[in-house]
Amino acid sequence: MKIGGSTKTTGLFGFPVKHTASPAFQNAAFDALGLDWVYLPFEVKPEKLGNAVKAIRALGMPGVNITIPHKEMVIDHIDDITHDAEAIGAVNTIQNIEGMLMGHNTDGKGFMRSLLEIEPSGVKGKNIFLMGSGGAGRAIAVQSAIEHAASIYFCDKDEPRASALARQIQLRFKPIPVKQIPFDEEEIADSVSKADIFVDATPLGMHPDDPMSINPEWLTPGTLVADLVYNPPVTRLVAAAKKRGCRTLNGLGMLLHQGTLSFEIWTGMKAPIDVMRKALEEAVYK
Repeated sequence: MKIGGSTKTTGLFGFPVKHTASPAFQNAAFDALGLDWVYLPFEVKPEKLGNAVKAIRALGMPGVNITIPHKEMVIDHIDDITHDAEAIGAVNTIQNIEGMLMGHNTDGKGFMRSLLEIEPSGVKGKNIFLMGSGGAGRAIAVQSAIEHAASIYFCDKDEPRASALARQIQLRFKPIPVKQIPFDEEEIADSVSKADIFVDATPLGMHPDDPMSINPEWLTPGTLVADLVYNPPVTRLVAAAKKRGCRTLNGLGMLLHQGTLSFEIWTGMKAPIDVMRKALEEAVYK
């Protein structure tokens, strides 16, 4: 990669960003298509977010990704957001359109692209159970509603947060049954057993001694179990779900596909997914 005066700069605004694998697969994509672009991580403290966003215009950046803890706060610093981002209440991609900053959210669509790799029919007509109603869970819930899931159930230790999300989805997508499940083993077990797709949107599983978010015996064989943790590639929940006869998916595909969507928003070109996948796997697992 050669960087010069004509190189276009994109990147990631977050705090912290030292762990990010995004530069590896975004820069691999730029190289593969012969683009004079570079993707860099920028550690932006919350109190400096407004100044950082102003720099997108000042430096003529095509756009940036936004990660924790800025996805919600950044909305106050940009010009407009898409309907999907509005429904989710968060932005993970900013596009600079001749100085007008548009906010997108590619997390939900990224998850769906990943899901389609093992479930070609997607979520349409299926019962979805989401454990965790934070940013990722919220994005997946909204996208599931957009794509006509049969029902969406939420559960979270923070019951008011899960309840608020359920109400928000129900108001916006009235025909779809939406319910907040109390954090009670019996009620969770009953709802999980009826799910076609179970999504663990909690951080549990990142460490070897983490407990599982549910008892895997509650899962019905054949259920698709998606754990958004991608490192390790096989969490305790994923391993247990496999033994239970479930199909499984980790979070690497969601990370990949939300990034390919950002790439396409900025460049207007089709992302070289195979190149990006290989670079991401090498960055995360080697």
